[in-house]
Amino acid sequence: MARPIAGRIVTRQRRITEASLAARRAVRKIAAAFREIAMLSLLAALALQIAAPMVVPDGGRISEERKCFTLSMIRDGDSRPIGVTWQTIERDTVEGDPVLRVVVHQSVNGGAFDMRDEFLLEAASLRPISLINTRQGQVHVRLAYGPDRITGVRIEGGVSTPIDVPLTRPVWEGNLFGQTFAALPLAEGATFSLPYWQYDKGFGTFSVRVVGSETVRTSDGPIEAWVVEAGAEAGRTLTYLISTSGNRELGYRAAQGSQALGGDCSSLETAP
Repeated sequence: MARPIAGRIVTRQRRITEASLAARRAVRKIAAAFREIAMLSLLAALALQIAAPMVVPDGGRISEERKCFTLSMIRDGDSRPIGVTWQTIERDTVEGDPVLRVVVHQSVNGGAFDMRDEFLLEAASLRPISLINTRQGQVHVRLAYGPDRITGVRIEGGVSTPIDVPLTRPVWEGNLFGQTFAALPLAEGATFSLPYWQYDKGFGTFSVRVVGSETVRTSDGPIEAWVVEAGAEAGRTLTYLISTSGNRELGYRAAQGSQALGGDCSSLETAP
């Protein structure tokens, strides 16, 4: 016997109501899930900001010095010297403003590869004013950092290409690693992030983290150093050693090789 029409209508309405309630409950669950995801994202972003603040380097932490490093490459588990790095830091004034002049000159395999960076930096913040990069003694890149743009020229194969990059915020020089990190307020567990621009990579962010300390053996005796993991690209960090007193760059190490104090840089010391 068929059910009465009224009964079927009531049953259908009940089913519609139940389906509607179920749909509303599902929508509420989805909305709650999205709110939870949004909250987690916000918390993660806040945690990142707290963990890696954008702290301006302090050039007052940097001392004038002239030093030589030996570059070594690790191959088949063995480390062997392949070249040297000559680095100088001098204080100066330009048009009445205090500046730092930093030169980093690398020579590998007896000069088969030769690269020299000459930085002019604001003495207080290490913000770049200019950079001259040479390869094999020839100008490769020349940059001027202004308040709202980077201008300059890149020369390859005798062809000059102009550089003109707008700036929306301060940046640091992406070719200067160790001294930039040394100018930060390093302390156990400290983390930092610092925006940079580099003529090959463009805009990026230095990530810096102090992971501990160790004693570094030098010709002047043992020196206590911060162990700093830092880099310009995710997954490609170097371990820098920076003295806990005087903020001196003592070298770095990585899976591919290392740079350590010492060596013969006499051929680079008088380079123009």
